[in-house]
Amino acid sequence: MAKKFTVVHRADKNNVGDWAANPLQYFLNDDEYDVVDIDDLNKKGFPVNTNLIVGGGGLIDNPNFNQAMEDLTDHPDRVRLKRLFRMRWKLTDQSLDEMHKEFTKEFERLIKDTYSNIPNGPEYKVIWGAGHNNSDAKALKIKPQNLEYPDYLIDYDLVGVRDHNTGYQWAPCASCMHPALRKTYTVRNDVIWFEHKKQLIKTFGAESVPRFINSGSNIEQTIELLGSANTIITNSYHGAYWGTLLNKKVIVVDAWSSKFNYMKHKPTFINSSTDWQDIIDDVEQYDNALDECCNATEKFWEIIKQRT
Repeated sequence: MAKKFTVVHRADKNNVGDWAANPLQYFLNDDEYDVVDIDDLNKKGFPVNTNLIVGGGGLIDNPNFNQAMEDLTDHPDRVRLKRLFRMRWKLTDQSLDEMHKEFTKEFERLIKDTYSNIPNGPEYKVIWGAGHNNSDAKALKIKPQNLEYPDYLIDYDLVGVRDHNTGYQWAPCASCMHPALRKTYTVRNDVIWFEHKKQLIKTFGAESVPRFINSGSNIEQTIELLGSANTIITNSYHGAYWGTLLNKKVIVVDAWSSKFNYMKHKPTFINSSTDWQDIIDDVEQYDNALDECCNATEKFWEIIKQRT
């Protein structure tokens, strides 16, 4: 029996933020929906007779995922047929020109006939909690009102992005619903560094500060770690996000992607040449961030339930 929903996101088992970003895990049991890693689409495709949830994670305007995000709006077999046509026979021997023309004509007819008989893609397509994620230098400087999103978003029926004040509905990363964020933790460190496993802060600071990376899939353990500090210095999106939801002081050092720039509850930004100790007293905290994010997430889920 087909399941009602399929979630497509970056399901990297060694990146705790990716693993936490699947929104349906906070509302349904695991056996009530399918999960497909967006990295596996070319190998596995995705179930088309369900409603499609794409997100969360930094999937939008990400060079690694743009084609996949566009392909998801159509039936996977239509996508493969179009790709097959693009890869059709190209002449190397011009003496075969007439044969090539005849082949191309028949091949195009066959593709079109087959394409027209394949059903449409998923009935209802949703982007939920995905965010802009471009590391180009220009993208790092764009103001929210000028941020450009890819054209494929128009082919989704409902778009909720984790980026705030950009013209789309705000749907923060649904990991805010994780119960570990509601617990109280004993503070064991005044300051910790929490680094992205692929973007280590190699030259920043000589102080004896505990350092951790965002690898692994144990969300509870990571949130407890972040809860153990008063201040979190990070270059991980979820390190900044969860730290903020825990009402910690959050400092993002050397922001390397547009994904950091559009958080509703903004962290303090510095570069690695800045002495974080000089600005730590001025870092803003957000008492209501967790409630605001959870309320927005629950409302977005209600919209999906009403429309599916």
